Amino acid sequence: MNKAQFTVDKSKCVSCGRCVNVCPGGVLSMEDGAPDIAEFEDFGWNGCWKCEHCLAVCPTGAVSIFGKRAEDCLPPPENAAAVLDALIANRRSCRRYRQKNVERAVMDGMLAQLANAPNGGNKQQVEFTLLDNLSDTERFRRIAYRRMDELAAQDVYPRGFDAPSYGDMKRWEATVRPDMLFCGAPHLLIPHAPLGSGEPVQDVLIAAAYFELLCASRGLGAVIMTFPLGALANMPEVKALLKIPENHYAGVIIGFGYPEIKYARGACRTLGAERIHRVHIEEEVK
Repeated sequence: MNKAQFTVDKSKCVSCGRCVNVCPGGVLSMEDGAPDIAEFEDFGWNGCWKCEHCLAVCPTGAVSIFGKRAEDCLPPPENAAAVLDALIANRRSCRRYRQKNVERAVMDGMLAQLANAPNGGNKQQVEFTLLDNLSDTERFRRIAYRRMDELAAQDVYPRGFDAPSYGDMKRWEATVRPDMLFCGAPHLLIPHAPLGSGEPVQDVLIAAAYFELLCASRGLGAVIMTFPLGALANMPEVKALLKIPENHYAGVIIGFGYPEIKYARGACRTLGAERIHRVHIEEEVK
């Protein structure tokens, strides 16, 4: 049974073997001048990794897998370095937002691209909890804020805070921004992945970084936050509203939406030479 729906249009195949060479699961081989897929029991380490490298590498578009064809794929961009450099320089933590919903089509487009974020073993285990409506986010904000203040009155503070630092935060609400918990973001995205399998910590953080760049590419502001998780840790009944499984790692919450303040240019930070450590290996280890 061909679980991966791997097919080859032999009229297009030029027998180059690239698909065989890039297959991380080693399930492809050349048979009679064309690639063929071996039988396997399960997807993953001892089978097809669902990476679609075979589809992406074929120079003539002869390979199809999982019902997807070459014409369904995006071609590699040309001269993208300048665009990516500008995106990285212009992304920043946005802490002031317009109270306006991001269009559903825009959100869905970004979520679809998150399927391409790197993850350990291509297990694709990261899930995404999304508050995609401004009213839902506001209700959750009110509930969490009220409980956070109730706990503070009992000398129970978010992770890493004490009475003086919590007092500072509350004072900043009057001058910096009224919402110190979620930065006033109209939408929240929480990537999370099951513990005990794959690389949940790294996978979640990489997905968050990719989503921030996707936001920047669409003119949206985003902020990657850990403070809300430290607050929610003290209020399991509120955190439960997000319906994130207990055995999942959730290391960040991403707030996003249309920025209230538009920046005119990117930052001009420099990476000091003291932060770059070039290593040269001269001897073999015996």
